[in-house]
Amino acid sequence: VCSYYLSSGINAEYGGGGMWKAHQPFVTNGDSGVPSLHGDLPKPAFRDDHRKDNWRNQTNPAERHATNNLSTYMMVGAGGGAALYMAKYTLYGLALMLGPGRDKYAAAAIEVDLATIPEGKNAVFTWRGKPLFIRHRTAEEIASAQSTDVASLRDPQADTERCVNEKYLICLGVCTHLGCVPIAHAGDYKGYYCPCHGSHYDTCARIMKGPAPLNLEVPKHDFLTDTLVVIGKED
Repeated sequence: VCSYYLSSGINAEYGGGGMWKAHQPFVTNGDSGVPSLHGDLPKPAFRDDHRKDNWRNQTNPAERHATNNLSTYMMVGAGGGAALYMAKYTLYGLALMLGPGRDKYAAAAIEVDLATIPEGKNAVFTWRGKPLFIRHRTAEEIASAQSTDVASLRDPQADTERCVNEKYLICLGVCTHLGCVPIAHAGDYKGYYCPCHGSHYDTCARIMKGPAPLNLEVPKHDFLTDTLVVIGKED
């Protein structure tokens, strides 16, 4: 009985004694054909009138979150990066223009505290863009350099001409053959050795063997004290 009443849409209640009392059938909402417990509510249309009525131009993109901002972010990021890049080189150019000229840098002098160089060691500095060797010579190295026959040398120079203070040898670390940087405490004479083409220098940086035509250059330098030297100071 229950199945019959429910399937036929008839509202019934149990009257007792095994009898059922039928009432008015269900009233459906709209054309859905399905009984509703809320017959007073209208059937939803499930459509968006604003969406069909040029809704994108009538709403704020920030509110509806309908705009893809990826391209905007990429353009802002690329523009910011380009601006920083240009600003960097603009400031660099201003610094070069307002700073000292290249001739001032080229004439720059440096001071070196020779007490920081242990005996028997060769220290390397940078001066005017070139390597600078300062060697604290031992007594054996001094004796070896001073006992050499100057007349037999390819570029004759006495040890006293090259070393103002016999304890310290100051020269440029640039081979006079093709401009390579020699290795200290190497070669047949334990002075300097250029591995590029086999030039050998003694402990006074004079060419002894190999293709180099001249001794290693000794820059102008002045001793302020026994252990403090100024290199490259112009008169």
